[in-house]
Order: sequence, then C-alpha cells, then structure tokens
Amino acid sequence: MPEGRPELSVVLPVYNEEESLPLLNRELMAVLRAMGEAFELIYVDDRSTDHSLRVLLALQEQNPEIVVVEFPCNFGQTPAMAAGFEVSQGQIILTLDADLQNDPADIPRLVAKLREGADLVVGWRRKREDGFVLRRLPSRVANRLIAWVTGARIHDTGCTLKAYRRELVANLPIYADQHRFLPALAVASGARIEELEVHHRARQFGSSKYGVGRVARVFLDLFSIKMLATFLRSPLMYFAFLALPFGMIAGVLGVLRSLGTQSQMASYTSWFAVALFLQSAAYFLLLGLLAELVIQVSGLHGRRSFDPLSSHSKR
Repeated sequence: MPEGRPELSVVLPVYNEEESLPLLNRELMAVLRAMGEAFELIYVDDRSTDHSLRVLLALQEQNPEIVVVEFPCNFGQTPAMAAGFEVSQGQIILTLDADLQNDPADIPRLVAKLREGADLVVGWRRKREDGFVLRRLPSRVANRLIAWVTGARIHDTGCTLKAYRRELVANLPIYADQHRFLPALAVASGARIEELEVHHRARQFGSSKYGVGRVARVFLDLFSIKMLATFLRSPLMYFAFLALPFGMIAGVLGVLRSLGTQSQMASYTSWFAVALFLQSAAYFLLLGLLAELVIQVSGLHGRRSFDPLSSHSKR
C-alpha cells in the first residue's frame, strides 16, 4: 500500500456479522490493494452481541489498514456511520454494509464516477437478491415516499453502498436514524449527485435487521427531514412561512377592531392582541435572519465534533 495519508476511507457499520466479516475483509483488501491507492478500513462495532468485535480485532492484528471503533451500547446504523466519518482521513469516503450483500468489486467504479465531478455517488440495487414482502416492498414504498416529499429523485436511497467527497460529509447533518436521507439532504445543499447500478448479493449468514416496520420509521423521519432540507436551502423562507399565520391573524384583528365599536378597555385589549401577534411574526422573521447568518458561518467553519467512545487504531 502506498505510504502517507489514506486517499480512500471505507466505513462499515457492524452489528452481529461475525461469520461475514472474514470473507468481506478478504474481498475488500483484494479490491482496495489492487487500486494502488492508500486506504483505510474503518469498522464500527455497534455493540454486537455475538463475537463480531473479537473477529474485527483479530483482523486488525493482521492488517494495519484497519481501524476499529467500539460502541459501549447499541446506538444504531446512523451513529455508527457518523463515528466512522469522524475518524476517517480520506478525501473520498465510501460506505457499505457488513453483511456481504454489497459487492466490494463495485468500489473502483464508484470512485471513478465520483472523480468525474460528482459530490456523491449512490448505489442502485436494481436487481435485488432479497425477499419481496419483507425487503423489496418496504424499500420501494420508502423510496417513493422520500422522492415525493423531498424531491430527491434517487431510485435506491436505502443502499448503503455510496461514495462521498469529504467536503460533503463534513457539512451534512447526520443524526438519529436518518442515514437513508443523506442523498435528500445532499440535494438540498446543492450537491452534485450521480447514481450507479451496483451488484447485490443474497445474504449468506444471519438475518436481516430490517423489515416492514422500516416504512413506519420512514414516515416519522420524513417530516423532520423535509423541514431540515427546507431549512438548509433557505432558512429565512422557512421562518417566514412560520411567521405568516401570526401576521395574518394580526391583520384580521386589526381590521375587525377598526370596523367595530367597543369600550375603551376592550379597545386596549384588542390592540394589545394585534401588537402581540405582530411581535410574534417579527420574532420568527428575525430568527430567519439569524439562521441565515448561522448557516453561512457553519458553511465556512465546518461541522460539529463527534467523539467516538472507543477506537482501536494502529496509526
């Protein structure tokens, strides 16, 4: 492997994949070494209940390119990705699942596509080797919902196999259980996105961690993602939308007060209500202006810090 800072960082969230890991690591090492570029493999163990961590530490002893991040409890796939992004050093960051269903042989094609000018290359599992009811049907529903609500015309937002420019990852908010929405957030931030059809393989070991319940989680996440995407694109417009009802109520109350006849005390109360609603509208508009400023400053100075709780590295 060429010396120096890695050009490629491959991030893999891991949860109960002890049987898959040796085979997957062998494939990854063969593909990445054949590319002739400095690389690192970052495995994030999400508090597996099997022997996945033990397997990862053994693989690390044999391969200096491997970094292992260990969580003290099960946080989920999105925090695992965020931890991998945080410790990564490469200018190009790739993600894939640890269950052997994503094909490492697709990595060179993703990297080549990214270097053609994209900021994010999303894998498209056009021919999926999964059951229809528990995997493909929920995925289709989720993809249609995400495309309809967010406007991100991506065929397969749930495919973990993706390639990112470091600059994009540094400015995307990554939290909760929303890794599948990263393409939608990237679209909202103005990133250049490409899709690439990738191979998909049948699961060899263990069982899937996803099912029909995934659609319900998508419903719950879509609202917050839609707001966040709108916020990233134009905070002032978002807050102006929130200010609009207060301004309209103030206008209606003002008109009614002007046309009606009331006692002096009632008059003072009515005008106080008008002033209160106007103040609320002005408050949201000022928040919008402040948010515009914060977004601009955040774009200049980078992202928040994420401190992995335990990391094993040979660097």
